[in-house]
Amino acid sequence: MTPEQLAAQLRQPTGADGATVAGNMNSSNQPIIANTYAALTLQGAERLLEIGPGSAGHLPTLLAQAPDLDYTGLDLSADMVKAADALHGFRPGVRFTHGDIRQAPLPENHYHGILAINVVYFWQPLAPALHAIYRHLKPGGQLCLGLRDRQSMSTLPVFEHGFLTYEGPDLMQALADAGFEQPAMTRHPEDSVSVLGQVMHKTGLVVTARKPESQP
Repeated sequence: MTPEQLAAQLRQPTGADGATVAGNMNSSNQPIIANTYAALTLQGAERLLEIGPGSAGHLPTLLAQAPDLDYTGLDLSADMVKAADALHGFRPGVRFTHGDIRQAPLPENHYHGILAINVVYFWQPLAPALHAIYRHLKPGGQLCLGLRDRQSMSTLPVFEHGFLTYEGPDLMQALADAGFEQPAMTRHPEDSVSVLGQVMHKTGLVVTARKPESQP
C-alpha cells in the first residue's frame, strides 16, 4: 500500500487490506489503549460509547476492567462493525453500530463515558464532532481521548494524508470551547512498532474532560 492508501485504511478499514491494518492496530496501539483505559472512571454497570473501535480486539480487557459494562461501539467502517460483531456480539450488553459520530442515531444525555482512541485525527472539522459527543454524554459524563502528539505523528509519510494532529493544549482548548469542563492531559512516552513495522519513539496523550452536571 502507498502511504495515501494506508491512511485511508487507518481512517476506515475496508476489505482484506482493512482487516490486516485493523489487526496491526490492535497490536501497535496497546500502549495508548492501556493508558486511555486507565483514565476511565467507570463504576461497574454504566453505559460507555466507544468511537472507532475497529474490530475491537481490545474489548475483553475493557470488560474485565468494568464489570457489567453496557458497551456500544460506533465505527465508520461497516466491515469493522461486522468483524467486531462476529468476535464479540455474543457478549451480554455489547453491541456495534455503523455510523459517524457527527450524525449517529444515538440517544442524547445517555452515556456515562465516551471513549475514542486514535480517531480524533479524522474529525475534520473538530467542533461538530465534539458538540455531538457533548449531546450524547449524560450530565457529568466523562470523555477520554487517546492520541499521539504532533511530533510523533510527523515521523511517517502516512500521517501526511488526512490526519489533523494536536500538541495537547490545543485539543484541551477545543474541548473547553465546546462546553466541556475540567479538561486535563497526561503524557506517556512509548516505543512501539508502527503499522509499517518500524520502531517508533512516540508520545501518547490522554485528554479527558467532563460534561457539566448543570446545563445552562
